[in-house]
Amino acid sequence: MPFRLRSILLLFILLITCFTAAFASGTDTTATPKKMKKPKVGRDSTVVSFFYNDFEKISQLNTHAYDTAIAGFQNYDPLYKKDRFSANLGNTGSIYRNLTPYPLIKASGWDFGIHTFDLYMFLNDSVKYYKIFKTFTEVSYFQGPKKENTFHAIFSRNLYKSLNLGFDLRVMNAPGAYVRQRTNDVNFVFTLQYFTKDKRYGFIANFIFNRLRNFENGGITYDSLFEQNIEKNRQTIPVRLQTAENRMKESGFYTKHYFNLSRHARDEKDTAFLNSYHPELGRLSYAFSFNRQVQNYLDPAPDTGFYEDVYIDLFSTRDSITIDRISNEITWSNPTFNKDKKLRLLQLEAGIRQQYIHLSYKDSSLLFLHRYFIQYIPRFALYFQPFSSMLLEAHGDYVLGDYNEGDLSLKINLSTILGKQNKNAGTIALSGIYTYQQPGWYYNHFASNNFIWNNNFNKQGLISGGFDYTFKFLNTGFTLNRITNYVYLDSAAHPKQFKNEFAYIYVYFNTDVNLWRFKIKTQLSYQTIQGTTVLKLPVFMGNMSIYYSQPLFKGAALLQPGFNLYYNTQYYSDAYMPALRSYYLQDQKQIGNYLYMDVFINIKIQRARFFVTYTNFGSFFEGRTYWASPHYPNQDASFKFGVSWRFHD
Repeated sequence: MPFRLRSILLLFILLITCFTAAFASGTDTTATPKKMKKPKVGRDSTVVSFFYNDFEKISQLNTHAYDTAIAGFQNYDPLYKKDRFSANLGNTGSIYRNLTPYPLIKASGWDFGIHTFDLYMFLNDSVKYYKIFKTFTEVSYFQGPKKENTFHAIFSRNLYKSLNLGFDLRVMNAPGAYVRQRTNDVNFVFTLQYFTKDKRYGFIANFIFNRLRNFENGGITYDSLFEQNIEKNRQTIPVRLQTAENRMKESGFYTKHYFNLSRHARDEKDTAFLNSYHPELGRLSYAFSFNRQVQNYLDPAPDTGFYEDVYIDLFSTRDSITIDRISNEITWSNPTFNKDKKLRLLQLEAGIRQQYIHLSYKDSSLLFLHRYFIQYIPRFALYFQPFSSMLLEAHGDYVLGDYNEGDLSLKINLSTILGKQNKNAGTIALSGIYTYQQPGWYYNHFASNNFIWNNNFNKQGLISGGFDYTFKFLNTGFTLNRITNYVYLDSAAHPKQFKNEFAYIYVYFNTDVNLWRFKIKTQLSYQTIQGTTVLKLPVFMGNMSIYYSQPLFKGAALLQPGFNLYYNTQYYSDAYMPALRSYYLQDQKQIGNYLYMDVFINIKIQRARFFVTYTNFGSFFEGRTYWASPHYPNQDASFKFGVSWRFHD
């Protein structure tokens, strides 16, 4: 696309954003979600909500409404459900990297260090436990280019009173346009939950299974064949790897129990309890989990010149990593409310988590290397709400034992409503983060057929401060970060540590506007790194979706056509190394400065949702510069469609 035309389009996006932000009005979203109650006569019994495994933190179920809107329904790829600010290998399900790395920290405790496939997995912290009044089922099917198919089924049923079971199954298969670009993922989770009538005791449990399979082609051999569109049949473009494959399999189970040490009022008529209300004795919760993850990298022909080194077997690579995790955690908290159960004055949490990790490598010589870790992680949390409009939160932990000995983290957030709950000028929040953590194990110790290293890196440090403002349709803010001892993969795909400190600044401006029948959702971000070149990110990223809603058949159906625009500035994007399942620095090729344009139609008919979209239609006049990562072209212009149907019976 010519520079002038691109500039005009970007200016058009900014003008629409400013115009709608100035004149639109919306619903105040600062209010705290209410506890879901059993529906009374005349209410919709098909209402569905869900909660996560942190359900006990505010002494009642912190439920979220299940999304049945059609706005954004066309974004079925798990990578794009939240936003477009990420980069992958040009195919659904392929390994990715985030383009907004804030806050650059990991969960406390031992961590292997590779997370380039997490969004395509069901993880314990993201498992949804559904609260329903009638049996709930949702079946979805999506189809993309080159026989790409995704099937998704959700089921939840109340067996007896508060005993509920459910499952979530997702199967994705994307052959891709290029040779050996196929991805095939299977995700399954089974859930169980039970709460007593007085909510004094409850438990949740799940079993998770993830299986990911990614064929690896190393990228196309000659970029010019794509950029000049010399080979219109993408299957004829040569690629750098012919036989490589990444496989990942994970399974495990989790259970969590809680018990209130003091009695609760059985109902609102229990006046004897309410009138004599006093701070509770507290709540005990216990969580146990077991998880096994196996990562395999296979290449029957490693001696092709793609890899810089082949250490063990010139004829076949069969690298395998197995990680077993066992965790026990016990927590005490004192959820404290007034007698009307509306105001949380002070809530304290204290707990300790014990982790056992068994790590084993199996290289191409079929030799095993075993390591064992035992860690104890005491933690605390504080929630202080002196007024209904103000909340102070603080979280901290410290790691004892083995590799992560001495790791610590502290997070503080202060938020306040500018005015009253029902009439205010928005909510502001101030946040602070301090972490001092050992890099992932993989950066210090790794052994495979193509890469072997043993390092002794110092702990990474992060000091971060942030400001956030939310009002109706607007959310904006910034974070200032000082990073020390940053660990990365250099241009040879080997880990290095930048021992000086540098600054990372991130500014964001998001809107979600309803203007008559138009809905305009915008996400804009600006980021800059000062003091180093070991972290490379696009300076500006922007995504805008515009929807027009037209009711049909007296409101029985809804038609919603629209279009989406995404753009990021040009930068030296990290390259991808299949044998490491990771991205590394490169300074040979810049990508970006391309405007992605999609047009779509979403339809809702009662409980059924449909969409048809035509993606990246700008490729016909912008040129072939839409790279997902260096040597990995993004998808060409293509049709996609999908359908989702809910059942309540």
